[in-house]
Amino acid sequence: MLESEGRAKQARMFRDAFREAMKGVCTSLPGHVLTFDPITQLAQVQPGVSRVDINGAEFTIPPIIEVPVYFPGGDFCVEYQIDPLCEGDILFSQRCIDGWLQSGGVAANPIGRFHNMQDAMFLPGFRSRPNVLPSFQNNGVRIRNRAGTQFVWLKNDNTISMENGAGMFQLLADGSFLINGLTITPDGNVITAAGVDLNLHIHSDVTPGSGNSGAPVT
Repeated sequence: MLESEGRAKQARMFRDAFREAMKGVCTSLPGHVLTFDPITQLAQVQPGVSRVDINGAEFTIPPIIEVPVYFPGGDFCVEYQIDPLCEGDILFSQRCIDGWLQSGGVAANPIGRFHNMQDAMFLPGFRSRPNVLPSFQNNGVRIRNRAGTQFVWLKNDNTISMENGAGMFQLLADGSFLINGLTITPDGNVITAAGVDLNLHIHSDVTPGSGNSGAPVT
């Protein structure tokens, strides 16, 4: 009985020791941007989950400085605005990234850090519930502002739309082109303008002869 209790106590000690050791191993956690430098493309980020020390006291993790921000692509890339409070995932490198950040390529490892909070990288786009995108459309691919009033949209029905709140155009699946009420067919014919059919419309104030007709009626 005493031997069994001793083994159980020892197992708890190992478990607690391992748990405490793992608290120092950084993998990833959500957070948000405090400041961003568009020249260096480095941000200061605030981890979004508090920590609890060995005595049970909760505390906020200090901000992390000079964090590389993710912009996808290589010679052709996607560039987007990063503002304070932009949410995302903070990733932590397996090794120290100081050398790589300065030189790129295969860099020397100047400091023997492993899974350290100083070796953070920021991946924008993960959102908490209060900050989900309004008017979200689960349809194709849309590049948009947060409000959804300005966008370029490749839809899953093979159409392409663009709007900015003041004007719009659409490239339909059949190749027709709509722009602010003007319709152009795939062969280049203008079919409608301001809602008027240019092939079938009639004119007002028409008198046979050499005079000019009035404005289209329909």
